Amino acid sequence: MHILTMSRHTLLILLLSLSPLSSWAAEPVTKAFSHTVYMQPYSKLRQAAEHGDAQAQYDLAYLYYKSGVDPEVAGVARSERQAAHWYREAAMQGHARAQFNMAVLHLQGHGVERDPVVAYAWLLLASGNGHEASSELIAELDGLLNARQIEEAHVRSAALQVSKPRPEFAQDN
Repeated sequence: MHILTMSRHTLLILLLSLSPLSSWAAEPVTKAFSHTVYMQPYSKLRQAAEHGDAQAQYDLAYLYYKSGVDPEVAGVARSERQAAHWYREAAMQGHARAQFNMAVLHLQGHGVERDPVVAYAWLLLASGNGHEASSELIAELDGLLNARQIEEAHVRSAALQVSKPRPEFAQDN
């Protein structure tokens, strides 16, 4: 297929597959969190995540996403689906970095269906919560999505029942 005859959606997918993942990679957990996980800390993290602690949900998602890829992350089996689940849980509580990571997962198709419209919707939420990298990625996607897709992303973003971010989720980009 010649690049000039590709649809914008196909071009976006091609660009995402060719782009270095480091620019849109899932963000690391806070510096206070130890990347090396042993069973007791993992079980406490899992328990906190299951009880609704958004930062624990974010950290747990990171472990599932990076296990086996990052040599400092051990103790859990890598699972993009589990990572997506826990990022979504944190994102629904207004955790801006988790919202950004949900967008990245949807752009790359890691653990979720690849969907740039859904990714854009998550980016709108993260950007609204002050996440600067989300605003930059929105600007990139603005040139790749058509007006109907962008409008659909705004509708989807507004339909998500996301909690307002709490002060302890203040994001440092």
